Amino acid sequence: MHLAETFRLALAVIFVALAAAACATRDTTTAKAADPTRELFQRNCAACHGHEGEGRQIGTLKVPALREGRPASDPDERLFAQIQDGGNGMPPFKYSLTDEQIRDLVRFVREGLQGRGPSRQ
Repeated sequence: MHLAETFRLALAVIFVALAAAACATRDTTTAKAADPTRELFQRNCAACHGHEGEGRQIGTLKVPALREGRPASDPDERLFAQIQDGGNGMPPFKYSLTDEQIRDLVRFVREGLQGRGPSRQ
């Protein structure tokens, strides 16, 4: 990877992180009481993936929808690894979320956004 490409990728990751922080839910007490996993999703994922997982365009980065396509067809283990390790423009969350929180997010994506029944892990 060339230095310019590395720099652009680093800027994109920084932009996404700043956007996520700026769009974080402010009324966390109410959200946590209602559904802690939805609040976790809103705080960590919604800035890029949309509040209902519909996907978005952020600059030149096309953030995929979580309700269809690869996120809907990949096994839970692959979705877990994507959240944990990041890649393809997505930052890794293994430094800021526990494995349990990541498993909760996978469950939320499957049940809350994709409308599936409880998944088996």
